[in-house]
Amino acid sequence: MNLKAGKNLVGAFYQPRLVLCDLDALKTLPRREYVSGLGEVVKYGIIYDAVLFSQLERNLPKLLARDENSLRDVVARCCEIKAEVVGQDETESGLRAILNFGHTIGHAIENSSGYGKFLHGEAIAIGQVAAAKLSQKVLGLSSGEAARIEKLFSQSGLPVKLKLTAAQRKKLFGAMLLDKKVSGGEVKFVLAEKLGRVKFGCCVASEMIDAVI
Repeated sequence: MNLKAGKNLVGAFYQPRLVLCDLDALKTLPRREYVSGLGEVVKYGIIYDAVLFSQLERNLPKLLARDENSLRDVVARCCEIKAEVVGQDETESGLRAILNFGHTIGHAIENSSGYGKFLHGEAIAIGQVAAAKLSQKVLGLSSGEAARIEKLFSQSGLPVKLKLTAAQRKKLFGAMLLDKKVSGGEVKFVLAEKLGRVKFGCCVASEMIDAVI
């Protein structure tokens, strides 16, 4: 559940009896909602599967056209990745944190803009591009791979940057401090070493964060 203080701060864990993915449901979505969903899809390529990321680059026109064969493969792989990660860390005490790549900044964007200006996928696309830039500075992610990340989001039709006033920037940083990954007053980031491999619990100086937003 989302609270005024931040996203996903209240919840409970229940194992489902069935997970059903009906691709026909995707045909009912307005284009903006559909494209927003690609924000999470691209994330799985970044955090866990470089082959998937390359597949998204190659097949993006088909995915944007909602080609059923392309969608079937991508949806199945994303489900596999999430199941593998969550199966190892149900309560998010470690590895599961990698699913939050780009979400520290993304959730803060949603919160500080009042939950409505940006769809979730739009906010985390901006957050993931910012996280990729931080990854260059902190973990040595190559400039080529950082550029590929930004290009894929942009070509998907998702926003990749923000224009903020000083007051909006201050509000955004305040929202980041309410993130569930904050420890000892310090925001912890998920950052990429390379496509398909990330690290969680990375400390990043506030000046670095300011420089990439």
